[in-house]
Amino acid sequence: MKRPELLAPAGSMSMLRAAIDAGADAVYLGLNQYNARIHAANFTLATLREALDYAHLRNSKVYVTLNTLLDDDELMDAVELALQAYQMGVDAFLVQDKGLASYLAMHFPQIPLHASTQMNVFSLNQCEEMKRLNMERVVLPRELSLDEIRARAELWHEQDIEVEVFVHGAMCVCYSGLCLFSAMNRSGSRSGNRGSCAQPCRQTYQIVEGNREASVHEAPLMSGKLLSPKDQSAVDYLSDLIEVGVDSLKIEGRMRDEQYCTAVVSAYRTLIDRIVSGGISEEDMQRLRNDLLVTFNRGGDFTSQYMANQKSPDFLSGEYVGKYGLYWGEILSINAKAGTICIRSWQSDVPQKGDFLSIRDKDEEVASFPIGKIEVSRNSAVVKGLHPEAIAKLHSGMAVYRMSKKIEVAKENVRKTPIEGVLRQEGNGFRLDVSVMSGAFAGVKASAWVESSDLGDGEPLTWIRTKEQIEKTGQTPFHFRKLIQDGEFPILLRIAQINSMRREAMSFLAEAILDSQTEGRNSAFADEEYENRSVSKPSQSHITIADYLDMNRITSGYACGADLYVFSVLQITRPGRIALIDELLASEPDARVALRMPGAYKDNLIEPIAKAITLMKMHAGSRFVGCLGTCQDEYTVGLLSGANIFNHYTYRYECAQGLSYLFLSYELGDEQILKLAESLDDSEKAPYMSLHRYGPVEWMQSEFCPLGQNQKHCNMCKEHPEVSLGEKAGGKEEIHEHSRVDLICYQGACRCDLVGNAKHLVSASTVQSVLARGIPVASVARFMNEDQDERRVIIDSFKDFDDVIEDEEEWYEY
Repeated sequence: MKRPELLAPAGSMSMLRAAIDAGADAVYLGLNQYNARIHAANFTLATLREALDYAHLRNSKVYVTLNTLLDDDELMDAVELALQAYQMGVDAFLVQDKGLASYLAMHFPQIPLHASTQMNVFSLNQCEEMKRLNMERVVLPRELSLDEIRARAELWHEQDIEVEVFVHGAMCVCYSGLCLFSAMNRSGSRSGNRGSCAQPCRQTYQIVEGNREASVHEAPLMSGKLLSPKDQSAVDYLSDLIEVGVDSLKIEGRMRDEQYCTAVVSAYRTLIDRIVSGGISEEDMQRLRNDLLVTFNRGGDFTSQYMANQKSPDFLSGEYVGKYGLYWGEILSINAKAGTICIRSWQSDVPQKGDFLSIRDKDEEVASFPIGKIEVSRNSAVVKGLHPEAIAKLHSGMAVYRMSKKIEVAKENVRKTPIEGVLRQEGNGFRLDVSVMSGAFAGVKASAWVESSDLGDGEPLTWIRTKEQIEKTGQTPFHFRKLIQDGEFPILLRIAQINSMRREAMSFLAEAILDSQTEGRNSAFADEEYENRSVSKPSQSHITIADYLDMNRITSGYACGADLYVFSVLQITRPGRIALIDELLASEPDARVALRMPGAYKDNLIEPIAKAITLMKMHAGSRFVGCLGTCQDEYTVGLLSGANIFNHYTYRYECAQGLSYLFLSYELGDEQILKLAESLDDSEKAPYMSLHRYGPVEWMQSEFCPLGQNQKHCNMCKEHPEVSLGEKAGGKEEIHEHSRVDLICYQGACRCDLVGNAKHLVSASTVQSVLARGIPVASVARFMNEDQDERRVIIDSFKDFDDVIEDEEEWYEY
């Protein structure tokens, strides 16, 4: 059974040391720019040098995250940063932005790249693209099941691409790379795609009847932490993940601390090693589960529902969105005078002095304190450490939770580089040859020599005594796994000479490893080219697109004068929908239609989507132009904003794929759009630059439905077809004005889109400026609650640009 890589977070140097000492095969970290955890301590190029040396000397790899979207002013700076870090010895880079990935793949193909989970590589169809982008590894979405992971591992491995899977840590309720909640909510200054997510999903929300613009008159349908999932743990699936050939098992948590790294990495190191070597007892498994729970969990437990492919109603964390702790017992009695609390518990692992306890009454914390003294007897313990005034608030029956446990790595288990050595006689002395046995620096060698000595009255050294002395590697990052003799013993050497030779050999080996980490990295880079499959320039310079976000809310009169109509592939098969599309096609003979794919989806939707496409082809014929999505397949004619086209490098890359419509990121403002447009050359002006002019946008696209909350036999979306979600304000029934989002619930799929107001609507002057540069433009309106007359007025207002370039020959000269 192949042993997978254990990959740990390193938000700081102390976390990096803790993770590696505990057994991490690799760590991932961010520099102080362009990483998805920009508020972690992170690293500079100077501290990166220290991190690389510490990791590589202990046979661990270092991956740097450049996993945010980049605008046109930033991308070349990110390229320079990647090049500098690569030449220092970084083992790979995690990348989200396809503009950055394509540039590095083309100009610096030697630099190893991993597709970040932020790149949203969810589909089996994306294998060819990952190969084109020079990806050595893909980090899969957390939403995939074990069977879906297996299918991708088999496919990626055929293309020599590794697979990385998250096994522990925080869960996003939205598909990674598709979440705009933080970027659109309130001030809109905290973009998750730009590394500064404000975690609005951990706030308290209410779901109310009516759309986001309607007045609220009734009590909310539900209230609470409706978007806050528990943390993930795949402990029960590790054996399966190893069996299917997952290459790297990843722990989330760059915003945590070194104790988190020590505890979680130690647990997973033990589990992986035991599974690979034969198995682990249930008793040890439960002990490790408890260690993980007390280290950090939300809501009292972990979730593995996506891995299990079984959506369950216990997905959310409940009202505790921070550290929850591990239930330890309940208060049996109180002695306020003595300042002690007697706690009844059946846990075999007893807290120690200094560990924190939390005492709660009906899920409300009453007191929290470090244990000052503890006396343990059978099934109970007496603890001291709480102030008498606080003790007076307690009563028997209150729940006691353990909030901390100091977990340390035993000296013999601290990660070191395995080496082998040979001691042989050479001339009038002895030479110790050492070499790294495995890992990235396997085969790196060093030697040290010492001259034979006149021992006087001393005794020659036996092989046993010599071997014992050489193997005392102490505080060095090495340990001997194999040491052999080549020659006759006893030998004429003093202990001090053996020690000196060993220290010198270890020093030379460390130097050799550090030298080899940058070997060949300053050589010339060879540019590569990717095939350009761009389409011809359209005859119309400007078109209008009407995108119907929720067909359940607009149930008549789709026709509004648009050139292209877009409908959800998950909704057109609902009763009556295709008849309305037939009516549209009959009333507007020149109109064309397209289907909008989900930003990401699981394999169980492949068949329903195929049926919907077949249905649309049957009814629309040649007027069905294809599908709009976030990745390419045989029907894709354009990429939606979820594809995260944020700079002209990404636009250029996607243009070369032969697409007709490229929707820019909803996070771009007019100034950034103009800068992007100015950077395009004539060969990149074929697709319609699709610009958002009106209507709401997806703030979240999730496999979780906050309305139904994964309840079995749920009919909530049928019973409440038009609901919205808003952040709870001060009063019990209050929600913040103008901050609600509509919920689009997909019946049967039990998934949901949260749709809210866009932060940016592209102005008419920007459209005119883009057109004046010879770039075709599609003005996009997205409809939710408008009547047919309103929709007509909006589409008509976009048509001022239809004749902006009247002479067709003049248009083609651009």
